[in-house]
This record gives sequence, C-alpha cells and structure tokens, in this order.
Amino acid sequence: MNVKFLQKFRKIETILLGILLYGIVLVYTYQFFQIANKYEAWTTDEFFYYVEAKAIAAHNIYQTPASLDGNTSYIGDFGFHGISYAIKDGWLSKLFFQTEDPPLVFINFLTCLATLALILLFKPFALNTRIKIALVVATHYVLFAFTLSYMQETIHYFFAVLALRYLYLLYTKENASQNNYLMYYLIIIILATTFRYGWFMWGAGLLPLANNFKSFSKWTLVAIVLLFFGVFISRYIAAPYPYDDVMAEKLISVEKFSILDSLKMISQKFFNNLHLFLTPAERLATTCMRYLLLALLIINSWYAIVKRNKFTIACALIGWVYLIACLAFYFVFWAYDERALALLNPLLAFSLIGNFNSFVFYPVTVVQLWLLPGIVETTKNRNMGCIAVNAPSPERISREGSYSKIKDLITDDHSVVIDLPIEFVIHANQNYFVDFPIVTSKGYPIHYRFYREWKDLRETHPANYIFLHENSPPLNKELIYSDKWMYLYRNF
Repeated sequence: MNVKFLQKFRKIETILLGILLYGIVLVYTYQFFQIANKYEAWTTDEFFYYVEAKAIAAHNIYQTPASLDGNTSYIGDFGFHGISYAIKDGWLSKLFFQTEDPPLVFINFLTCLATLALILLFKPFALNTRIKIALVVATHYVLFAFTLSYMQETIHYFFAVLALRYLYLLYTKENASQNNYLMYYLIIIILATTFRYGWFMWGAGLLPLANNFKSFSKWTLVAIVLLFFGVFISRYIAAPYPYDDVMAEKLISVEKFSILDSLKMISQKFFNNLHLFLTPAERLATTCMRYLLLALLIINSWYAIVKRNKFTIACALIGWVYLIACLAFYFVFWAYDERALALLNPLLAFSLIGNFNSFVFYPVTVVQLWLLPGIVETTKNRNMGCIAVNAPSPERISREGSYSKIKDLITDDHSVVIDLPIEFVIHANQNYFVDFPIVTSKGYPIHYRFYREWKDLRETHPANYIFLHENSPPLNKELIYSDKWMYLYRNF
C-alpha cells in the first residue's frame, strides 16, 4: 500500500513539477522575445564580447579590435576574455546564422535551452529527478539574468552540466566505457578552461578515483597539469588586467616571488572576502544565494562523509576548491563572486538531488522561486533601459554617420591604432562603439585603444590616431578631420 501510494505521489509530483518547469521556460522565452533584435551592449564586458565576435564574423580578424590602454595577450593579441568566446560567437554567427552581426542574446537563449535539454535527457536519473535538477538550474538567478544579455555565463552552465554527466558516469558505471568517460570529462575541462581559466579546478573531481597512494599521486599530477594549463591561459592567451586587485594576477606576474609574502597577501584577501561574503549585501538575491550556497556545500560535505559516495566526494572537493579560491584570489562584490560561483548550482543539484533525491530540492526551489520574480523584473528593467538609451534618434543617426567616416579618413597601408575616450565602453552608455569600423577602406584592421588609467603593461599598441570629442589639440598632433561629433588627430 505504501509503495503504491509513493509511486502515485511520485507520478503526480513529476507531472506538477514538469508543468512548473514548462512555465519557467515560457518565462525565459517570453522575456527573450521582448528583447530579441533590440538588445544592445550595456556593460564594458559586453562591448568587448560583441566587437570581438563581430571581428571574426565580419572580417575573420582574431586579434581583439579593442583594448583598455593597449593591453592585449602575449600570444595572439587577444582581449581580456581570451579568444574562445569570440570564436564561439563569431563562428556561430558566420556559419549557422549567416550574419556579420553576432546575435549574442539568441546564442545565449539557445545555449540555455540546450543546457536544460542535457539535464532532461540524462537517462541514468529518473524523470522525476531530471525535472528537479532542471528546475534548480532554471530558477537560478545568474542563469536567467545573464542569458538575456551579451554576457557569457550561459556557456559555463552548459559546460558544467556536460562535465557532470560524464563525471557521474565515471563514478557509477563499472564498465569498459569508464576510460571514455574520463577522456570526455578531461576534454570538456580543457575546452572550458580556454574560456575561463578557473575551470582547471574541476581537476579536483578526479581525486576520489584514487584507491592507493600511487593512484592518488597520478590524479594529483593530472590536477596539477590542469592547474598549469589554466595559468598558461590566464597568463598568455588572455590580456593582462592591471586595474583591480586580482590576487591571482599578482601572483602570476610577480617579479620577486616570496612564499611568505604571498601567503600573507592570500590570507588577508581571504579573510577580507570571507567577511564580505558573510555580511548581508544590499541585494537580497545576493545574500540569499550566498547563504544558500554555503548551506548546500555543508550538506553535500555531510553526505560525502556519511555515504562515502565518490561522486558526492568529487563534487564536494570541486565546490570547496571553488569557494576558497574565490575568497582567496578574487572579488566578492559587483556580482563577481556570483558569476564565478554560479557553476556550483548545477554541481550541487547533480550531487544532492541526482545522487540522493535529497530533501534539499524543495527549500532550494522555494527560495529561488521566491527570488525569481524580482530577478525577472530587475532584468527586464535593465534590458528596457538599454533599449531605450540606444533608441534611434536624429542625434544618433548624425553621430553614426560621423563615426563611420573613420574607415575612409585613414589611408595608411597597414593596420592602425586609434585612441578613444573610455566613455564609449562605460556601463549604461550609448553603444555607438559597436558600429565603429573594424577595418579601413583599404581592408587593414583598426585597433581601438581606450585610455583608462594609462596602464599599458606591454606597450605594443602605440596610437597612430587620437579621437577626441572636443577641439583640444594634443601637442605635436595633426588634425585630419573634424565635425560636430569628433576631432581626429594623426599621431607622429
């Protein structure tokens, strides 16, 4: 009788939760169509994501067409985000969408749907469990907010779910395919690391494979190799970022390395960030998600200790490594930590709900559903504000006509660098920069150097031209063009 009742309850629960998930997907879909073909770059990161993808889609240019103070990567002259995002969006735009204007919001939306599909099609879990995991992921505010933008968090959810599928199979399937699962997992981690170097920390998920000291040494070595690959990506494939106190950047680029000084800097950073992490933030969603994440990590660790389940142990290791690394080396403000730790949402959902059908599903979903309307409203207001700021107007048409002349004004027979004011890529400003020409009329690349704090670490992009809004001529510069909106000087 109890078994039949439980089966009936589970069936009804599955139907109701499936309807709820369908409703959440409809919310995503409705909000997407509200901004489809209307959304514009709104933050500094979004400006760079867009123009780097556009350079590939429109001109097959892989070097970043823009930089802050001239900082580009040591290998390839790529931007602060590396090259993988630009390749992904640029190639998708060119090969599948047949457009030179990268539809980043549409790509994010499709990636989000693909992520949920990967969860729902993972047959080792019961349908009820798959729907629960998909609900926890779909109601997470980072996924919703950044899917409907030019930001790139959605691809990391996709990688996380894909990696978790193989990690789960690696620990639960004792068959000849185990080596294949390991290979697929490593390929995903390596690929994801080229997008964001912090992915190397997923190497910690391989440590529970060890059953003796020799195998533990082997998997530790694999994790260390992934660490060095992540450092290589950060150091050479992404442009150095000299503006903020990123501890990882300090340690990578330090000239006189001292273990004692490094440990002192790391401990100070860790405890300062821990204080910020535990202190209630201005945004309710931020505070709730931080405490929810901490609670889930502790619960997951308890399951790992009590159940001795290797998959859960692997997820606990990855989770704590991520949190500790974020507190010791990164930021805990301006949503930096929320984005960095967002991957722990699907990780803990797979571990707790997928592995144990844990009781945590309902409190987690209730909290996230309670926060979701506010996130939807905030995201909607941000997006509508972005669209309104960039609405067509006589002034905009005039400015765009003026700025488009740049490609004809430059007659050099080589690529050039133009200094631009930083306000062109400042948060919430009009997005004129996305329509600036990336090549001259002769077909040579144009690199725009935004002068921010004059911290050029490599000094490899001296400016050939200077763009100013007002007629305040720099010394020893030749004015080659001026109108109502710009003054363009040649730099000798």
